[in-house]
Order: sequence, then structure tokens, then C-alpha cells
Amino acid sequence: MYRHQFVARQPLEHAGVHGFSVWPVSLNLLLVGALLVMALRVVPSYMAYLTGKDLITRAADGCDSRSESIADLKVRLAKVLNTNQIYDTSIDDIEGYRERSAIVIDANYEKRFPVFWILDGVMKFEDLIVETASTGRT
Repeated sequence: MYRHQFVARQPLEHAGVHGFSVWPVSLNLLLVGALLVMALRVVPSYMAYLTGKDLITRAADGCDSRSESIADLKVRLAKVLNTNQIYDTSIDDIEGYRERSAIVIDANYEKRFPVFWILDGVMKFEDLIVETASTGRT
């Protein structure tokens, strides 16, 4: 073995660096807290939207547009939304109309929620247009 291989290596000394400081840790905690608050504000509204979308789709699939009127469909939707405790949208916000021998349900809505102090968030749900199965002339 060579003599220079056995020379003990001295660790590099960094002056003033001893791990985490208060500012980066507090900034990381602030960011994690903000993400958690946003998730707790957004997730319940999104879950209510998914449930409402499923209920409206099932109500449209079970509707016979020849024998049921729009009022009958809205009454059934009101009962189903109330039973499943969907309060983000009301039956007054849901529009129904006839188009090409089918009933079209337009349940688009937006949800506003407080984020922090004077900041509000807005979620727009614009894909809740469901058409019942059209029946041809017999």
C-alpha cells in the first residue's frame, strides 16, 4: 500500500450550517396547511357534485319521456336529492325542457366557498346536462 492512501481525511467544515432553520420549516408547514385547507374546502363539494351527477343520470335513464312530464321528473329529482342530502343545488336551479321527443335536464351550477378571510373559491360544474332516451314516433 502507498503512504498517501492512509492519510486520514478531514471532514469539510461548513460554518453556520447545522440542519434545518426556523424559516424553511415554517414555510413548509404553511404550504402544507394551505393545501390541507383547500382540500378540506373542495373535496366535500366535489363529492356532492359526483353524487348529484349520478342521481340525475339515473333519474334520466329511468324516465319515459312519452308518459312522464317534466314536472313529474322534477318531483322525482327533488325527492332523490333530498333523500341523499344534496344541498349544493336545489330543484329550483334544475331546468327541464323537451327537445326532439326527449326531456333534457340542465342542472349546471356553481358552488362558492370561503377559503381564507376575504378570499373565496368558485367551483363551476358545467357538464350536468342529461338527456333522457328519445323515443321515436310509433
